[in-house]
Amino acid sequence: MSMAVSGSIEAKGTPELSLRHRKKSLKRLLTLAVLLVPGLLFLVVGVIWPFASMVGISFYDKYPNHTTLTIAQYFLQFEDAYSVMVALRTLALGVIVTILTAVFGFPVAWYLARSSSRWKHLVFLGVVSPLLVSIVVRTLGWTILLGNEGLVNGLLVGLGIVDEPLRLMQSFWSVVLGMTHVLLPFMVLSISSVLGKIDQSTLEAAAVMGAPPLQNFLRIVLPLSVQGLASGSVIVFCLAIGAYITPIWLGRGQVNVMAIAIHEQMVVMVDWPAGAASSMILTVVTLAVLTLYGLAIRKHTRR
Repeated sequence: MSMAVSGSIEAKGTPELSLRHRKKSLKRLLTLAVLLVPGLLFLVVGVIWPFASMVGISFYDKYPNHTTLTIAQYFLQFEDAYSVMVALRTLALGVIVTILTAVFGFPVAWYLARSSSRWKHLVFLGVVSPLLVSIVVRTLGWTILLGNEGLVNGLLVGLGIVDEPLRLMQSFWSVVLGMTHVLLPFMVLSISSVLGKIDQSTLEAAAVMGAPPLQNFLRIVLPLSVQGLASGSVIVFCLAIGAYITPIWLGRGQVNVMAIAIHEQMVVMVDWPAGAASSMILTVVTLAVLTLYGLAIRKHTRR
């Protein structure tokens, strides 16, 4: 008798529990939707829609008064020797700046992650503080230093080392110098976040086993910091190949990169299809390089 009563109670309670569960699930879905809608809306309006518009414009023969759809714009970009040279220079700029920021940033990141000095906070402040200043201001600082009447040429002429100011700007390497300075904090912060997680006892054990400092670095520290190097390299490379202000200021029109070429095609020559095609080529090449780089890092990590 008691079992029958309990069974009837469970039978009555099951629909109520199911209804409550459904209400809770629906409430969670609504809460999740409310939280996601602003971000998704911003993503669609600010990223996806402009990107899709550029893709569409790149297939027009003219814009906005287009008549036919064509892929000729893409072939023209590869047939033009100037466009190919600009693309190769842009990739070279990204690769060189990434390597230099990794070489110069690793010792600073190691100091920030492993040092117990009281001056470490000042060094960290020195690394982060440039991010609080506009890129335009930092680029103008290099213009003041490297200009014909700048500090460097003033010292060289004043000391009698040279008779006339050197042409330190309007070169590829002046752009590399400025871009390295601008993007160095991103690499330092990415590497230091990984180096701080390395167990000190591992390094001490290697030293006790007789590993010299160089071998300790190559066999332990460097492999364990690959993730930080990878993330920093991706950030620096993407920012370097898309830079506009620093190349145009330090290059003085003599060092054209893809961002400057796209600006000239769209704004100066008002050739939107050509500019859109160049933008798509830059995007695809960037994604291809990052994909290959990611596969190489993953393979290294598994090994």
